[in-house]
Amino acid sequence: MNKPRRKYKDYDESLLNIAVGLVENKNITSYDAEKQFGIPRRTILNKVKQKHTKKVGCPTKLPPADEQKIVSCLVLCGEYGYPVTSFELRSIVHDYLIKNGLSNIFNNKMPGQKWVRNFLKRHKNVLTVRSTNNIKESRASKSVKDYNTYFENLKISLHNVKPDHIVNYDETNFSDNPGSQKCIFKAGTKYPNKTLNNTKTAISVMFSATAGGEIFPPYVVYKADNLWTNWCANGPEGTRYNKTKSGWFDSYTFEDWFNTIIIPWAVKTTDPKVLIGDNLSSHMNINIITKCEEHNIRFIFMPPNSTHHTQPLDVAFFGPLKREGGEF
Repeated sequence: MNKPRRKYKDYDESLLNIAVGLVENKNITSYDAEKQFGIPRRTILNKVKQKHTKKVGCPTKLPPADEQKIVSCLVLCGEYGYPVTSFELRSIVHDYLIKNGLSNIFNNKMPGQKWVRNFLKRHKNVLTVRSTNNIKESRASKSVKDYNTYFENLKISLHNVKPDHIVNYDETNFSDNPGSQKCIFKAGTKYPNKTLNNTKTAISVMFSATAGGEIFPPYVVYKADNLWTNWCANGPEGTRYNKTKSGWFDSYTFEDWFNTIIIPWAVKTTDPKVLIGDNLSSHMNINIITKCEEHNIRFIFMPPNSTHHTQPLDVAFFGPLKREGGEF
C-alpha cells in the first residue's frame, strides 16, 4: 500500500518571511518557529542562510523580465478596449521571440496552450480570463446607444489632450484593376477580351493625421516578395515603402510605421498623446506597447464593425480621394 505523499508546501509565504525574520533577529529559536508556524525547521534555516533561494519547480521558459513585459502588454491592451484571446497571446509572444532571437525556446513555433495556462496561473494576481458574449451578425450592427457610449468614452479619454497630440490612422487599399469596360467588337464574338499590359495588384497605404491638421507622410506597402527601387520614387516627401506577401499591413510593417512615422512626432513632447484607429490584432506587439509607455502614448480602438461610421479618415478622406482618383 502506497503511503500518502507529504505536502511539499502547505504554508503561506508571508508566514515563512515572519518566521525567518524572528529567527534572524534571535527573537525565537528555529525549533520554536517550527512549532509556532508549522513550517519545517530546515526550511526556515535555509531561508536564514539564503540557501535554495530560487523558486520551486521547473524554471520558466522566459526570463521574469520578459514575462513582465508580456503582462504589461496584456493589461494595456485590456485598458485600450482590446483584450486579447489565448491565440493572440501566443502570437504576440511568438512575434516577440522572433524579433529578439529567442524563437528556439519553443522550437521556432508558437507557445502551446499548456504554456498559456501556466503563464496565466503565475500571474493570476494581475490577469484573469473571462468569457465574452458572442452575438449574431444581425445583432452586431451598431445601435445609436453603442455609438453614444463610444463617443462619451472618447470624450473622457481625450479630455485635456491637445488636438496636435491626437492622431487618427487608417490603412486603405488601392487597386490598379481597370475593371470591366464596354468596348466595340465584331458581332458574334464569343470571348470579348481586352489585352492589357498590366495585371491586377493591390497596394496598401497607411494614412495618419493629427486633429490639429498635420498630415504625416504616407506609408506604402506593396504585395510583393521584393521591393524594387523604382517603386519607391516620386512619392510625397518622407513617404516610407515596404512589402508583404498579402499586400496588407502585418505586425512588422505596422511596427515600422509606428517607429518611423509616429515616434519622431511623439518624442517632441512629454504631454499625453492618443492614437485612434481600428483594433486589428496584427497591430499590437510588446515593443509597441513598451514604447507607448515610454512616450506617454495611448491607443483608442474603435468599436468593431463600426469604422464606416466612426473612422474619420474613412468618412472624410478616403471616400473623396477614391471618388476623385478612381482606381489607383
